[in-house]
Amino acid sequence: MADQDARQYPIRSNPDLESFDIVSHYQKLLADDPELTMPVAAIESLIEALGQSSAKTVFETMDLVKTQSAKLRAAVKNPIALTHGTELFQQYLVTSLKQPGPDGKETSSHENFEVVRQHLMRNTRLFAQRAKEAREHIATVGRPYVRDNYTILTHGGSRVVGTLLSRAAESIAIDARRRFQVIHVMNDARRTESNRVVAALRAKDIPVATIPESAVAYSMGKVNMILVGAEAVTANGGIISRMGTYQIALLAKARKKDFFVAAEQHKFGKTFPLDQFDFGFKQNIIDFHANTTQEGDNKDNEQPIADPVDYTPPGFITSFFTDIGVLTPTAVSKQIIDLLY
Repeated sequence: MADQDARQYPIRSNPDLESFDIVSHYQKLLADDPELTMPVAAIESLIEALGQSSAKTVFETMDLVKTQSAKLRAAVKNPIALTHGTELFQQYLVTSLKQPGPDGKETSSHENFEVVRQHLMRNTRLFAQRAKEAREHIATVGRPYVRDNYTILTHGGSRVVGTLLSRAAESIAIDARRRFQVIHVMNDARRTESNRVVAALRAKDIPVATIPESAVAYSMGKVNMILVGAEAVTANGGIISRMGTYQIALLAKARKKDFFVAAEQHKFGKTFPLDQFDFGFKQNIIDFHANTTQEGDNKDNEQPIADPVDYTPPGFITSFFTDIGVLTPTAVSKQIIDLLY
């Protein structure tokens, strides 16, 4: 099995990393596999870069990963999700490269480093595969919370939320299918995605009602629980997700409704925004004008970001459904400290 993995991801002795464009590779991964998340695409891109590198020391390897990670961050307007992936991978590298070689010596010796590096390449392949499979574990974890006759409000196009609800609507050996209904908040800017989500749920014989974002407060009285995904999970146990998630959380808090987040562990990261405008990049959502004739006249005005996000603080979140279990926001924060610090 190890030999097969090595053939899938060869470690080249005469690489040409100059010809490897990590940004193009990252974009191609996302385009070729709609099920791939941004953090996992970033991790797999870094693995490919390592596979084409001739780094022979721990320092060279870490320097390569940091340089390639910086290229990825600079290439996208919202780098938070992929940054969480690259940080997690760097921490995994640090931990792995601290392991002694087969003779018990440090990895700084050339012979031991090469053994550890080849082992690392094979296992990072497995790491990325497990990350993609995490949503099936989350579906198992979250299933008991989806109860008969529940009305669940969802928002956005989260793959893990779709998987959880689809699996809850299926019968398994020791548990009958759940009979519930969904209110899906439509996003006018991404109507194709919203229609895809609704069609997938209805294909599982789940009754779905669609509402505009302006009708969330009106509909909240019919809702038993809210279930959303996340682009990134912040260091304090909050989330960064599709614009509109925060206002749903505010309404859920006011109406004392449970607000659950389904998110894979590879989305956990060090990001810690102080408010909605502390993401490290501009979204250009608010654009002031004294009169309508000024709008669009200034060529220097930047257009709003294509996929805007907002920040939901941990105080609005009931629990997380993750691939390591059901966690409170405080427990998530502790996990992030253990993982990345």
